[in-house]
Amino acid sequence: MTNKTDTPNEIKSHIQMPKLMLKRFHNQNNKFFYYDVVNQFIGNNGTAKSTNTELGYYSTTTENYFRDKIETPFGDILSYVDKIDFTKESLTVSAHIVPVIKDFLYALIARSPSFMKQMTSDDSLFQLLPTQNCHDYITRTGIQIAKQNKIFSDYIVTFLINNTNVPYVLSVNGLYSYVLNGHGIINLPISPQVAITLINKSYASKILNEDASVSMFVISEPNIIMKMNSCAFSTQVKHKWGCVICPEKGELERLWQEHNNEPSPH
Repeated sequence: MTNKTDTPNEIKSHIQMPKLMLKRFHNQNNKFFYYDVVNQFIGNNGTAKSTNTELGYYSTTTENYFRDKIETPFGDILSYVDKIDFTKESLTVSAHIVPVIKDFLYALIARSPSFMKQMTSDDSLFQLLPTQNCHDYITRTGIQIAKQNKIFSDYIVTFLINNTNVPYVLSVNGLYSYVLNGHGIINLPISPQVAITLINKSYASKILNEDASVSMFVISEPNIIMKMNSCAFSTQVKHKWGCVICPEKGELERLWQEHNNEPSPH
């Protein structure tokens, strides 16, 4: 849906993945490479400012809500995470960071165009609202419903450290899931080397320590990171929109070739 009533006061909204996260995947040139799902090409000059945006997608009020309630608190957590010594085998995950992380995940889900499409198709009343109002209402209501239902209550928050030369990719969807040793795991990369990881409580005996610390996972095998990146890539492609970004072009080319069984586009 596109807002047809843009006004000079409207701002360019990041539809799903906010700028503060996209920026963390810039390379030394303050750009990133990106795979455009709709147009099926790899672009060279992506930036956090311009990627995943649409003028007037959300109102200023909702943008301020995202800033104050979701993104600024999460940005503080990212600053906290950036100071963690990941050479240790475990860390104590401070209780205050868990709800902030989960709020950010709720927002990613609620801001998804796929979620928006599902909600509007299920309820014809939404089709009577102005487009921007519809985006605002569905997203903010979706966040509150996710919080009330504690949809990640069965998961423990920890970190997955990428100790290889293959960077994590980031899809604008952010979240992707996979199974490890029969246990459900959800990843959200927050840099090319670090991912926030939610591990099902069924795996608790492997990661919860007697001193209340949580074991981190360190991956030193490139093929494992490649498999995770493949999950991120294929999950975004299934949504039929958006993009997957990476500071290095080679990994996107590999993912394209793997997904399509043909040489990557240029």
